[in-house]
Amino acid sequence: MLDLAQVRCFVVAATELNFRRAAALLNMTQPPLSRQIHLLEHKLGVQLFERVGRTVRLTTEGRVFLADATRLLQLSEQAESAVRRASQGKTGRVRVGFTGAAGYELIPELVKAAREALPDIDVVLFELISVAQIEAFTANTIDIGFMRPLPSRQQLEFELIDEEPLIVAMPRGHALAAHDRIATRQLDGQPFIMHSPTHGKYFYERIMAMLGADDVKPDITQYIDQTHTILSLVRAGLGVGILPESAQRFHYDNVEFRPLAGNIARAEMSMAWRRDQDNPAVTAFRLMASDYFAARQRR
Repeated sequence: MLDLAQVRCFVVAATELNFRRAAALLNMTQPPLSRQIHLLEHKLGVQLFERVGRTVRLTTEGRVFLADATRLLQLSEQAESAVRRASQGKTGRVRVGFTGAAGYELIPELVKAAREALPDIDVVLFELISVAQIEAFTANTIDIGFMRPLPSRQQLEFELIDEEPLIVAMPRGHALAAHDRIATRQLDGQPFIMHSPTHGKYFYERIMAMLGADDVKPDITQYIDQTHTILSLVRAGLGVGILPESAQRFHYDNVEFRPLAGNIARAEMSMAWRRDQDNPAVTAFRLMASDYFAARQRR
């Protein structure tokens, strides 16, 4: 195997064709340089230089070797640079899970910011509901998640990045639409499209706790996982639903929205990651995202 120090000595000497100048450029004296060249020639079994009077020139073998030796040094430098950048979290791949709500605005803006701040990190996106992201962390198929905070047996850390009020969605012309704000007690006995207690666990528990605090008993007609499907059933007149404010962005016709009255619960969006993760790229992305969302909230 070639000694890169010897190869470097050869390339500098071959470029300068003057051992004294080459030695100076390498911060060494001429005898050690000559010794390194001789060792390299011995290893290769060829003569790389020949002296003609007081000058030095490359042999045919030396000219052939110079091109490959130069590429070898360049590849070595590139490898060293790549390792250093990877250790600093400037290169690599980050697998990001996100909910549909985060995918509307938060994730596109974040990925754009990441492309500018961390251009050599490959961001791979997976749209998953919050429960599925917990499962993905367990299966080690995502590194960071943007989700509703849920309890997990995984060692996960959560950072709140956004929150929004809950609102009531109702069919156009519904009696409740006559009010500017809806009190939770007005929902008592209403046909209700509710988030699934399994896949929509976060919203199910939050909404049921809010209604239960006012002794409200909705008439739940359907349990649904996804916001857009709840809106479709509301539009069809099958009931009302409680959704995060961002649900209005879906622009469903024949659906009206009203804010809830009083001190109501809010829908949280958190960034999650495994506590034991040690990927520098993931850490760099997480810190960048944390700074990005902190700045976003200050706007």
